[in-house]
Amino acid sequence: MVTTSRFTSKALLLAAATPFALVLSTTTGFAQDATTATDAQTVAPTAQTLPADESSEGQDIVVTGSLFRGADTGPSPVTTLTAATLQQRGINTAAEAVQRLTANGAGTISQGWNTGSNFATGATAASLRGLSVQSTLTLFDGLRMAPYPLADDGQRNFVDMNTIPSSLVDRIEVLKDGASSTYGADAVAGVINVIMKKQIEGLHLNGSAGISDRGDGAEQRLDATWGYGDLATQGFNFYVNGEYQNTEAVNASDRGYPFNSSDLSRICNDAGSCIAQPAGARNFFNADGTYSGLASTTVAMVRPVDETGGALGRYNILNAADGCRDLNPVTVLPGQSPTAGSVVCQQDFRKQYLQVLPQQERYGFSGRFTANVGDNAQAYVSGNYYRTNTFTQISPLGFNNQTTPPGSVLLNPLYLPAYVCAGGVGSLTMLDTGCNAGNGVLNPNNPFAASGSRAQLLSLYDRPRTIETNSRALRLAAGISGTFGDDWKYSGDFTASNTQLDVIQKNYLIPQRLLDVIARGTYDFVNPGNNSEEIRNYISPENRTRSTADLWQIQGTLSKSLFTLPGGPLQVAIGGAYRKESIDNPSANPQNDAHPYDRYYGVNSVGAVGSRNVKSAFFEINAPVLDQLVINGSGRYDDYSSGQSNFSPIQQFSVRGTFSKGFRIPSFNEANGLPTTGYVTRSLDPSIPAQAAFIAAHGGNSYATGQFSLGNTSTGNPDLDPEKSTSWTLGAIFEPTSRINFTVDYFNIKVKGIINPASSAGAFEQYYANNGVVNLPGVVVRPGLADNDNPAALPQIGFIEVSYQNADEQRVSGIDFGANARFPIGDNVTFITSADASYLLKFEKQTADGNVERYDGTLSPCNNTSCSGSPKWRATWQNTLEVGAASLSATAYYTAGYDLASTDVSNGYSGVKGDCEASIGSSVVTYQDGSPVLCNAKATWNLDMTATVKVNDRFTLYTNVLNILDIKPPFDPSGGYSINQYNPAWTTGNIMGRFIRVGARVGF
Repeated sequence: MVTTSRFTSKALLLAAATPFALVLSTTTGFAQDATTATDAQTVAPTAQTLPADESSEGQDIVVTGSLFRGADTGPSPVTTLTAATLQQRGINTAAEAVQRLTANGAGTISQGWNTGSNFATGATAASLRGLSVQSTLTLFDGLRMAPYPLADDGQRNFVDMNTIPSSLVDRIEVLKDGASSTYGADAVAGVINVIMKKQIEGLHLNGSAGISDRGDGAEQRLDATWGYGDLATQGFNFYVNGEYQNTEAVNASDRGYPFNSSDLSRICNDAGSCIAQPAGARNFFNADGTYSGLASTTVAMVRPVDETGGALGRYNILNAADGCRDLNPVTVLPGQSPTAGSVVCQQDFRKQYLQVLPQQERYGFSGRFTANVGDNAQAYVSGNYYRTNTFTQISPLGFNNQTTPPGSVLLNPLYLPAYVCAGGVGSLTMLDTGCNAGNGVLNPNNPFAASGSRAQLLSLYDRPRTIETNSRALRLAAGISGTFGDDWKYSGDFTASNTQLDVIQKNYLIPQRLLDVIARGTYDFVNPGNNSEEIRNYISPENRTRSTADLWQIQGTLSKSLFTLPGGPLQVAIGGAYRKESIDNPSANPQNDAHPYDRYYGVNSVGAVGSRNVKSAFFEINAPVLDQLVINGSGRYDDYSSGQSNFSPIQQFSVRGTFSKGFRIPSFNEANGLPTTGYVTRSLDPSIPAQAAFIAAHGGNSYATGQFSLGNTSTGNPDLDPEKSTSWTLGAIFEPTSRINFTVDYFNIKVKGIINPASSAGAFEQYYANNGVVNLPGVVVRPGLADNDNPAALPQIGFIEVSYQNADEQRVSGIDFGANARFPIGDNVTFITSADASYLLKFEKQTADGNVERYDGTLSPCNNTSCSGSPKWRATWQNTLEVGAASLSATAYYTAGYDLASTDVSNGYSGVKGDCEASIGSSVVTYQDGSPVLCNAKATWNLDMTATVKVNDRFTLYTNVLNILDIKPPFDPSGGYSINQYNPAWTTGNIMGRFIRVGARVGF
């Protein structure tokens, strides 16, 4: 049976008459078949009914958000996804399940984000209420886990959902209430508690295979579990489990236009003006016939220069006989470019390199032993080993490039000397390599060497960058719970976990080594295919970085029923915990002041090392004053060895409501992190005079008018204060009949002292208005790569560097809706429907100077969400028809559209909600005539279907058809930093296309 709360006028009157009330909730019964697993619900936390071979009947069930066992306490809104629900929805992993939650908002890390060099590569995590993955506490059987060693955006620590053994998940409970006093005050946005099966008997096998209707993204899955022993009759249960899942990569080139190409010139407005070519379309022509500007490709181009670097000719293909090789040659007329020769090579990065989903392999082993100890206790021990491996590729680096801060090195332009020799040493100008006619030979890579001229090189490395992650998670947990004496209950748990992550990056160049092989003539730019692996490994050695995170924790609780009130026993619980956590994430590209040119291009210097211990004490009181009035209160005190401490009370009032105080100390990366660079996409606004002048100085080419990447670099600050939050919820449950219930909950969260990079507002504008000079306290600006057509002109801005600070206040509020119904239609026919929706009323930040930035319904906050936006609505609706031993389920997912304004002005943007033109140059992409391409992104939705047939008690067949209508993702040239032309946070299922999976479950 599932028990829930009911809204009554009597309860409201009692609430109004109890000014000191900590919690008010009303309870009543909600009938349900005892043999059917609970569907997804938004109700107060409740016990779940398991299948017969996994039953925990007679055992106390721990409720998420409460210290009391076997009780229906607490009015906090909780969404429960059972294993049966996940199967009906065709969801294979816990990671995918939380991504689909309607409460999962801006800042989520989805599989679609793991297709490049993002900071959290290889991982997934949810961001409840849009307050970031760092404000969402993820638990495994109510216990903490070691975080992922890499921080999201180099700032926010989180738990990787990929490491959870999906085939053992009994249910996922999501406490949508801030700062749980049960688990720790860092749960500012809520708690995700993944609960494993407690008892399994017999042998259970499950296998499936799937593929998209495009013939890619092939998936294979197999899991096996064997268990023995019945807790109720034999007093013990033991099970072991193994699972394997492999998913092949999906390439952008295999999807439809515009997702399969960087050439956007086919997208035009009614006036006939089209989108100018972005940076990923190299040497293309715009729709109006203008040349987009000379850009480097994997086919090398050179031009002669004098001793001062002055051009003595145009760029031409270095190996004219070989031409453009696998690229497309096009003719450039003399008047179309001041620098390009008559033939250039076109290269489409999206078509050639980009992946929309990475290759992923997951496998692991788990075991659990549970035993009744005497007549009044139960003990358990469990262990998990899990590996997640991902592989992705991205576009190659240019030989002329720059390193990330600190100590950024700019290697642009890049020269080939006239002479090369065995002892040559590369330099920036290549005029002092130590090679001359006496000790060297003419440079075979320089066609102008015989005349004594250097050659200026314009080329990309001919191999794409690849990123491989190998994550290994180990977890051990043990505990005991029971009763003694006069109705005393106790529990004790210990857990230890370790995450080890290897990140292997290949084809990232080191500038000094590149300069050295140029000086020695040992790298063949004329015929790159002739270069040996030895020389390639020298200029781009494999970069392998191992990071680890550790956590161990011990905790215990003690509770007792003191006396009986009219509504039931008054319960009191107290508890304590101690944990130690640490991260060792060394920089993959550390600062090297002695040899600054010995750092990698394109690899962030991000890293953090630190450890701390936390002592906690907590309590909870549950007082059922009347049958329909329960007063509940709880609190927690946390003391951190790093110097912070906080008391977090939870007070509750009205029908289903909470009032909470939260506390989040700075992450290891925020306090101790090395300089971390995240890239955003910007463009200039020709309506601003200074930027119009910059465009004119560059001849109006795509370098000046198109989008470009701007690096935002943040540095750790050990003097940061904690963030403090206040949250409250208010809601009710309505039950018109015993088979139907509706829920509605209002949430409101305010966080003060937000830890963010210091404001760089105005830096972008000052750079162009003051010829590259920026005078803002605490802000350092560095130029980017020069324009190939106009190398003497001011370059685009390259980096803005600041440190973290506590300065702002953030507020988020909204309403959650839920509905569940179950209708018997006839003999052996039942219809079940369940819906969840979340509406974001307000998401805003008040900056230190008093300005208010409004994010809800916009693409913002870009700095925290990678420009994935804060949609107002997210909803899920599942319908299941059960006919005897067969069932058919259809689940629809909906995410609302949003204004493409980037409104986080404090982070260097200039958008205004509702004013499309104010975001031109920040996030709104324009046609060549300056008009916006899109001001509002369309809503996203798709429909999944699952059919299941239980052939007999031991054999079940099933099929999933995901995105059955093959709905494409909406075109969004701004979402996700304009990398994909769609928003990867919300449309992963859409870009995959229709996906078909068949499988079978067998039990013995």
